[in-house]
Amino acid sequence: MRKFGSIFLIIILFLFNLSCRKEGRYYEGGGKVIANINGYKLTEDKYNLLVETLPEKAKKQFQGEDGKKKLIDQLTVQKLLVQEARRLHLDKKPEFLVKREMDEDSLLLEQYYKYLFRNYKPDEKALKAFYNSHSDLFGGKEQFEAYHILVTPKKDARIFNTKKSDAINENQAKKKLAMIKSLLKKGVPFEKVAKEYSEGPSAPRGGYLGKFNLGRMIPEFEEALKKMKPGEVSDVVKTRFGYHIIYLKNRVKPAPKPFEKLSDSEKNMVLQAYFRDLLNKKIEELRSTASIVIAK
Repeated sequence: MRKFGSIFLIIILFLFNLSCRKEGRYYEGGGKVIANINGYKLTEDKYNLLVETLPEKAKKQFQGEDGKKKLIDQLTVQKLLVQEARRLHLDKKPEFLVKREMDEDSLLLEQYYKYLFRNYKPDEKALKAFYNSHSDLFGGKEQFEAYHILVTPKKDARIFNTKKSDAINENQAKKKLAMIKSLLKKGVPFEKVAKEYSEGPSAPRGGYLGKFNLGRMIPEFEEALKKMKPGEVSDVVKTRFGYHIIYLKNRVKPAPKPFEKLSDSEKNMVLQAYFRDLLNKKIEELRSTASIVIAK
């Protein structure tokens, strides 16, 4: 019973999507009419299209004459129920009309994506040109090398800096930060200041955090890093751990490997990126010529 229900649902969804829903009209196709259900004609052409479009597992259920009879029987039940729903004007309900619009849009979008793929699929030369001109998309993950000085506005269980200094409230933290910024401005090496005053566990290493990719640090810290250039010292950055002053030593994004050395799966990823770029350009083109009014 469960298998029958799942196959029945597939048939319902398919025919609902296959139909041209304007004024109750459907695609009829040609050839012999093999079933007529209260005026709804199922032609040989339409039946064959339906079977070809079914998932492979479902398709196997309807092979041969017995399978054909079984499928037509399920279609008959489905159409009788749909006709009864129309008789009750369920197809006029707002929720149905909105859902139908969304389903039609979804189907048309699927057709449009297929159209783009068929008509604008790049050859190897064009795909390579796209790959080489978008190295920012295909290089390795950007790597950062940074130091920081941490000041916490609360008493720390353990002090890591050589001065054994510990800010225990907001006022002390702000005074300490002002002093640290003054030392850095005077040219005192960042690592020396970190060893003497940072309250974090990296203090003995001069505040060194090592090399890392984005995703390892907390969001506020990483947002500050992304705006920095190598050699820059940040302003104060507040996180849940306290106040940070960051020194970015270096940031490197590995260059992408030569196109010729890409695997088939990697080339497929490039192809996907190519079509995303193509679609975005098309969207911008349509926006530029469309009349769009959004009420405030």
